[in-house]
Amino acid sequence: MQQITEKQVLEWKEELKTHKERLDQAKAVVEQETKLISMIEGGIQFGENLLKQNEAINQTTNTTETKQQSKTAQSN
Repeated sequence: MQQITEKQVLEWKEELKTHKERLDQAKAVVEQETKLISMIEGGIQFGENLLKQNEAINQTTNTTETKQQSKTAQSN
């Protein structure tokens, strides 16, 4: 009976070791993926802000051109 119990305890220790290693690997993957997600989100925010700035510049340019065209048309 004692041998069976000792054998079972050894099997459980091995299984525990395996699962702890898997957990450590999973934690490393989570950490790596979290960093990558943050980097991608930062890139998206940068791109969206750049698009907004370009849109604002284009609107300002279009408004200025429209005003200049109106003045030119009124002068004629």
